[in-house]
Amino acid sequence: MVFPDTDSDPASVERLVFCSGKIYFELLARKEEQQEGRVALCRLEQLYPFPGDLVQAEMERFSSAKVIWCQEEPMNQGAWYSMQHRLRRVILAQNEDLYLAYAGREAYAAPAVGYASIHNEQQQQLVQDALFG
Repeated sequence: MVFPDTDSDPASVERLVFCSGKIYFELLARKEEQQEGRVALCRLEQLYPFPGDLVQAEMERFSSAKVIWCQEEPMNQGAWYSMQHRLRRVILAQNEDLYLAYAGREAYAAPAVGYASIHNEQQQQLVQDALFG
């Protein structure tokens, strides 16, 4: 299942952020709070089988946008490693000059840092990275 961004104007979007799960709602809240019209959010809730045609349709709508995968899990956990090659395949079919960027926590041995204050700082930073670079 793919939930496309139906509210953003394709002509003004500079960043297309793909994500899965509850991080979408944090990204959406921050986007609306900042009234950021240069960012489109696309939520992927079906990771396998990969909905390549739906992802490609979203990328075609925002063809000049930089593409970012955002997740709140550390880089070596979550969907990043299983999704990046599938997303890159769609990106390259769309435009050979596009690059898939990552916005999220660095690789970490544990699923969480163990301190709420550090977790919150990292969460704010990954949302900032995804939406504003």
